[in-house]
Amino acid sequence: MLWFWVAFLVALIVVLLMGEPTLRALVAIKAGQAIREDAPERHRTKAGTPTMGGVLIVTALVVGVLLTLGGQAALSQQTLTRVWDPAVFCTTVLAFAGIGLLDDYLIIRRGKNLGLKARQKLFMQCAVATAFVVYLAVNAEPGITTALQIGEWRLDIGVWYYPLAVLFIVALSNAVNLADGLDGLAAGLSLIAASALGSIGSLRESSWVLQGAGALSGACAGFLNFNRYPARVFMGDTGSLALGAALALIALFDKVEIIALVVLLVFWIEMLSVILQVISFQITGRRIFRMSPLHHHFELSGMHETRVVMMFWIAGIICAITGYIIAWVNA
Repeated sequence: MLWFWVAFLVALIVVLLMGEPTLRALVAIKAGQAIREDAPERHRTKAGTPTMGGVLIVTALVVGVLLTLGGQAALSQQTLTRVWDPAVFCTTVLAFAGIGLLDDYLIIRRGKNLGLKARQKLFMQCAVATAFVVYLAVNAEPGITTALQIGEWRLDIGVWYYPLAVLFIVALSNAVNLADGLDGLAAGLSLIAASALGSIGSLRESSWVLQGAGALSGACAGFLNFNRYPARVFMGDTGSLALGAALALIALFDKVEIIALVVLLVFWIEMLSVILQVISFQITGRRIFRMSPLHHHFELSGMHETRVVMMFWIAGIICAITGYIIAWVNA
């Protein structure tokens, strides 16, 4: 677990050092957030807050992973059996960040919350996720790569694993994106989830995934310094799409896909609230929630933004602890 904390500190320091200069640069290029027309009224005051702050998270994540792996190699404390895994991890996260960056850029240029079309964004996400899964398939370990497992229980689902992995990555990327609607919400939930996945990974033989989880946790912790209420910067799709992809890849590389469903339950609930809202409105013409994703429902019910965020963080911690207990019992 030592290298988890080393990566955490490296990523945290990178964000804190880059934060102020990045904020000034975003203000200088007028990278202000456009607010949805149907957003809660109190969100109108957030218009113009710098967005694309996700570049801080992604930069810190990549630096944290590569720098700590380099440090381990120099100290001869770890030999990677699959040396390309960390590079593919970082490249895939950067690709998702690139999709988000393009979306954020279009929103800023148009001055309204209209970036990439949903199908365009989904196509690019699926393409990147598929490229990653092809890498998994080419480097598959028989009886391991395509198996779902918890402790002694194991189910090898064969080739079905690969399309499900694509779905997992794309779905979680979008789920985190949907959760990014209140100051500190997505960053805080991602910090909790990444820390949980790192702790779960430490129950088994140490691997580079600990650095990935540690760097992701540190990057989110540092970003919260600028993104907590009242936020001075938003992560934008640049950060949210990359965060979701990073969490999914950590779960896939560490073979804790099923446990990750529990750890990441708050994100899944946020996504489910949107799906149910759309289905209900299409079929009955009525909405289940005042507004989706779910965090906006609580806002419109009269809860202050900070209280909603705290409630969701607590739910995230409960899910994280539950996932860790399941992993610990079956270790």
